[in-house]
Amino acid sequence: MPFIGKLKDWLWFVVQVVLFVLYAGLLLHMPSSEWGEVRWLGIPLGLIGAGLLMPALYAHGGKLTPLPEPKRELGLLRTGVYAYIRHPIYTGLLALAFALSLWFQNGGALVGAVLLTLFFNLKAREEERRLLRCYPEYAQYQRQTGRFLPRWRKR
Repeated sequence: MPFIGKLKDWLWFVVQVVLFVLYAGLLLHMPSSEWGEVRWLGIPLGLIGAGLLMPALYAHGGKLTPLPEPKRELGLLRTGVYAYIRHPIYTGLLALAFALSLWFQNGGALVGAVLLTLFFNLKAREEERRLLRCYPEYAQYQRQTGRFLPRWRKR
């Protein structure tokens, strides 16, 4: 059974790579449209994406994995961007995907970004099931932080 589990993990990775290749193909090879001023929304969205992605990657150090299985030696990250968002790497990647779609005014890439959003939502759910098994305190962390966006609380 461990072999089947590892195979499923690698399937998540393969699908992720295929979706990124599809997105890149759509971005580079689909004709651009003329969206006017909307394209400028890509700049702040791209900056937000990079601003989430870079510190999240740094927090993982050399222990980052594309597989949904948590690395026990890393521990449960709850500081920095992880204090506000449970999956800042996914949020950063998605923000960058939408930002590039807007900047290049590419409807095909926008569809690719939506597909990536659906995929990362499914992958995050799978990771969270595993994180709950690995770290009992993850349930409290889930209640305090949003999956992809900060959780707004009334005080």
